[in-house]
Amino acid sequence: MRSSVITLALGAAAALLLAACGGGSTSPYGGGGGGGGGCTPTATQVCMIGQTFSPVNLTVPVGTTVTWNNGSTLVHTVTSATGSSEVFNSGNPPAGVAAGGIFTHKFMTAGTYPYYCQYHGLNGTTPTGMHGTITVQ
Repeated sequence: MRSSVITLALGAAAALLLAACGGGSTSPYGGGGGGGGGCTPTATQVCMIGQTFSPVNLTVPVGTTVTWNNGSTLVHTVTSATGSSEVFNSGNPPAGVAAGGIFTHKFMTAGTYPYYCQYHGLNGTTPTGMHGTITVQ
């Protein structure tokens, strides 16, 4: 009897854990996998989750203020890449966007603006590692 009660309790706990971790996202920007510190990407918000920007590519109209929200426990930067015609930077190491912090930038000119994290990416005309692109139309 005691063995079956323990087995039933463990089974219920496992089912609860699986239900809490899963779930597909209905957002066109991804998500649904957890671990994002509550950050949900939107049409104007990029989340820093682990060592990635989500979404990696974001398209916005001219005049839009984009918000980068650090949903991870790591410090990140949001830095325009080499060749970007618009310069923006959330701070150079050891500064940056702390866990739970935000950085915003208003895009007033149409164009394509690559950016990267100075901690977890590499600069270049096409940045690598933790990087993203804002396209302004």
